[in-house]
Amino acid sequence: MEPIGIIVNPLSGNGRGANIWGEIQTYLQENRISYLAKLTTQAGEATQHAIMLIQEHHVQRIIVIGGDGTVHEVAGGIWQLQNSKSSSPVCSLAVIPAGTGNDFAKAYGIPNHPLQALQIALHASNTVQIDLLHALQNHQVAVNSIGAGFDGMVAKITNDASYKKLLNRLGLGKLSYFISILRVFATYQPSTAWLEVDGSVTKLPNMWLAAVANIPFYGGAIQICPTATPTDGVADVVVIQSKSRFRLLPVLFTVYQGKHTEHPAVSFYKGKSISIRTEKPLLVQADGEFAGSTPLQIELIPAAITVIHAKPTA
Repeated sequence: MEPIGIIVNPLSGNGRGANIWGEIQTYLQENRISYLAKLTTQAGEATQHAIMLIQEHHVQRIIVIGGDGTVHEVAGGIWQLQNSKSSSPVCSLAVIPAGTGNDFAKAYGIPNHPLQALQIALHASNTVQIDLLHALQNHQVAVNSIGAGFDGMVAKITNDASYKKLLNRLGLGKLSYFISILRVFATYQPSTAWLEVDGSVTKLPNMWLAAVANIPFYGGAIQICPTATPTDGVADVVVIQSKSRFRLLPVLFTVYQGKHTEHPAVSFYKGKSISIRTEKPLLVQADGEFAGSTPLQIELIPAAITVIHAKPTA
């Protein structure tokens, strides 16, 4: 078996990452599986760990034990090397979910059970080349989504909230996003924005949210773009607009089943080059992590990195 790198965020899921790593480490040692492991201690460190594991130790597979934020950082490191080499993929990415939302794992059929997820990562019988969303203003790449406005505020409040830690301990981490949605919904003020998709500009009065998606999910269980796929070479864009706060109430609940698509306040676009300008700066999230503020310029990078995913069941 080729060299395996493991990057662990022990703080993910309010300590769930550390617990899962203990279980995984025991299994690897008992089965004499060789690996190199790096644990993160601060934000941004997973990117550097990924680069080091590939450059210095020549690993061809990195297993992430963490949440979407850690996956986001590791994917960024892999892409940086891939982009600089301009050659075939340098390393495959696998995940053992240990975060709050685990949207990335859900999109690729990875189970929450650590040892089951490990078997998928180790045997790597199924891989896929996925697109990435490249935010040009800060040179970040996202694997799941980049959003501005309402969801940027929700991401920031959730990550700062004390109830996120409590709910993670109770195994109810996804509920923290819903609580934050209700908090932000009560006071959020929409803004005028301008969306440009592949050269076509649309003015968006009373915009609550504009999100560019690579997969259907975010916020743990929300199906924000039900038809989004990371292998089609285009990004999906969802926009929510409304003068009335109460008009959006049905969206808050139907979005979890992906049934908000017919609501008149919701519109969709597809494209490879997307920019979002707003009359006032709006908070931005990338893969659920705070990522600055608008304006945004996003370019889709097709088939950018290799991901190990679950074997199809049908």
